[in-house]
Amino acid sequence: MSDEATQSALREMARVIGGLESTVKSLEATWRTQEQSASSGRRELHQKVEALRSEVSAKVDGMRGELTVMGGQLSTAIKEIAEMKPTVDAVENVQVQATGVRNAGRWLYWIAVLLSGGVGWIITNFVDIHFKR
Repeated sequence: MSDEATQSALREMARVIGGLESTVKSLEATWRTQEQSASSGRRELHQKVEALRSEVSAKVDGMRGELTVMGGQLSTAIKEIAEMKPTVDAVENVQVQATGVRNAGRWLYWIAVLLSGGVGWIITNFVDIHFKR
């Protein structure tokens, strides 16, 4: 090979190597940009997850407080219901007695009607009453 052919081959190799170098630099820049973008995206996602975790934690803490208050109210309501139970039982007992008295009153009414009708029939059929003129 001649000197000029060698020089030409070396220039061709330098040109190819320069093209490869620029391609590698371009890829490296692209990868850096993508890595920065991915890091930024991960950071934002992490911040959003932390904010959501804080919000959920605050709501859970608030619900615990509400449950404590509701538990106190529930125990108070149970005590009040236990105190009202004798009164409710007494009212139910009075209602049952009132129903019994109403039914007994009906029976006595019909017995009185039948007896008065029977007395009237006896008087009209067996007693002879005359008025003076």
